[in-house]
Amino acid sequence: MTFGKKFREDKFLFPKDATPINHGSYGAVPKRVYETYKKWLHKDFQFPDEFMHFFQAQEMEKSLKVVSKLVNTDYKNLAFVPNATSGVNVVFRSFPFQKGDTIVISSVIYDACGNTIDFAARRNGVNLKIVDITFPMSEKTVLSRFEATFKQVLETKKTGSQVVCIYDAICSMPGCRMPFERITELCRRYGIVSCIDGAHSIGMIPIDIQAIGCDFYTSNLHKWLYLPRGCAILYVTPKFHDAIMPFPISHSYKDQEFYKRFLFTASNNYSSFYCIPEALKFVNEDCGGFDKIRSYCRKQGNGIIAHFGTDHLVSVTEPSADDLNFMVTVKVDLPKDKQEFFARSFKNKQFENEVRDFVLSDLLRKSRTFVQFGWHNNFLFVRFSCQIYTDLQEYFWGYDQFLKELDRFYASDLFQKWNNRSACTSRCCKL
Repeated sequence: MTFGKKFREDKFLFPKDATPINHGSYGAVPKRVYETYKKWLHKDFQFPDEFMHFFQAQEMEKSLKVVSKLVNTDYKNLAFVPNATSGVNVVFRSFPFQKGDTIVISSVIYDACGNTIDFAARRNGVNLKIVDITFPMSEKTVLSRFEATFKQVLETKKTGSQVVCIYDAICSMPGCRMPFERITELCRRYGIVSCIDGAHSIGMIPIDIQAIGCDFYTSNLHKWLYLPRGCAILYVTPKFHDAIMPFPISHSYKDQEFYKRFLFTASNNYSSFYCIPEALKFVNEDCGGFDKIRSYCRKQGNGIIAHFGTDHLVSVTEPSADDLNFMVTVKVDLPKDKQEFFARSFKNKQFENEVRDFVLSDLLRKSRTFVQFGWHNNFLFVRFSCQIYTDLQEYFWGYDQFLKELDRFYASDLFQKWNNRSACTSRCCKL
């Protein structure tokens, strides 16, 4: 088998005129998995009473057992949730917080999870501490900042209060692999409850929950394991089984076994979860296994880095070759005046929303591609998602289309509006 554009046409559902280089946002479903998905939908809708009575919970449990082998934990420690953000919500809306407890997050937390933590902290009277992370940054510095924050929190915490830390396995924007295994070690050393947001982990990197030793872990399966949306897992260490409840709380609320409380939480369709065995067949039979997938995607990632230069790479520095994830983030070179403009304007969330809509809408309509971009540490960046269905040159073509859209933005009324507004704000600040 040969990966690339031809593989995409043979195995995936993309239209022929599309250039998909943003796998990290929503994933992609192979044709054979899609056909299995349709079969389960039909089986469910054909005779719902029969399906719910004989198949629904049983098939969920079968798939849970398959995933448990993939991540090396007892299936009874796992639950299915719609996505990783749902997993984070389940944990932080169920956790037995008391006033005076502390939640530690990083400054690069995924926005949706950040909002969840903000809600939990306000609702429960919990303190919030932020670890400042800016990429590029060495792994040593990342770890030292987490450790310094842990020490600071523990010095002032009241007897009996709890500290919970949530951190990424791989950050979303920028797309950088974190030393999450070593952060987990720090959590254990300092008696801090650990929660890993692994939204981008399963399928991309090997995950061994038993070896990692975290308290909570959640990961999407629809991103890098080729499942239909939404499909994710939540791991909860046995110590917290009694505390963590599904959302919504439903008929299984009083079930003594943790995983059973999540098998049926509402009258939803769970067909994505039933497709897990088929997705793994695709990985092994059509792709030759995870090692071949990772080898191809890492080769693409190295090709992107070679093209743009290591000085443009945005990452946790000094990773081993095995740690290179499938998402590669690079800096965008800007003229000085545009750099200053973006530095002023990206402080405004409305600007971020408007410029993203302006650029990305035309990329989709005219170029039939999508380039994730954002602002971090005073630079504009783009994030590429390496996958088995793309050729290396497609990333460079997509980047060129992105630059053309930036030029069109500079010539637009929208740019003039924000340039005048940000320039005025800048002058006012100097008065």
